[in-house]
Amino acid sequence: MRAAYEVAQSYMGLKEYPGAANNPAVLKMFADSGHDWVDADSTPWCAAFVGSVLAQTGVQGTGKLNARSYLDWGKPVDLGAAEPGDVVVFWRGSRDGWQGHVGFYAGVQGNNIVVLGGNQGDKVSKAEYPISRLLGVRRVKGPRSTPAQSTTVQASAAQAVAAATGGVTAVAALDGQAQIIALVCAAVVGLAAVWIMRERLKKWAMGDR
Repeated sequence: MRAAYEVAQSYMGLKEYPGAANNPAVLKMFADSGHDWVDADSTPWCAAFVGSVLAQTGVQGTGKLNARSYLDWGKPVDLGAAEPGDVVVFWRGSRDGWQGHVGFYAGVQGNNIVVLGGNQGDKVSKAEYPISRLLGVRRVKGPRSTPAQSTTVQASAAQAVAAATGGVTAVAALDGQAQIIALVCAAVVGLAAVWIMRERLKKWAMGDR
């Protein structure tokens, strides 16, 4: 996650525009994270910042704007093993509520965690949050691979090839209406393989091998 941390650092000092104006750089973060409908930088954007930074490093975030969604992203990491660039999630309001804050781990200072995040004082900054409010530390699953090297994508490709080979063999052994039925079945299997490939590419983007 070092790459994500470096990208996040490059935004240090970026802030919301005062009044009715909106900083286009903040709005772009919403778009990068899948929410191009947001048109006001006053909309809470800590999760949009994390999603945008991850996207710029080739990693898929949760695609959501609620901070706690990142508790289901990546893999859990103990605080003692946290590294700069890991994603940290905190509760706001109450531990069992829905509100939260998310950013990138930058270190520990006493009883606080130093967070590099967006929407901290209406800007990208480093701020300290009590360890007692930590809900979780998450890290992209890895090590990263290319889509062609991904075992999940390889498995999907193997299924598609097997389905195609089996379909050709089955059709060749039939004639007439039976061939038409077999072709329709093969098409359904092919579409299913494409859908599975898409889902596995999504998992690869989130760090699965």
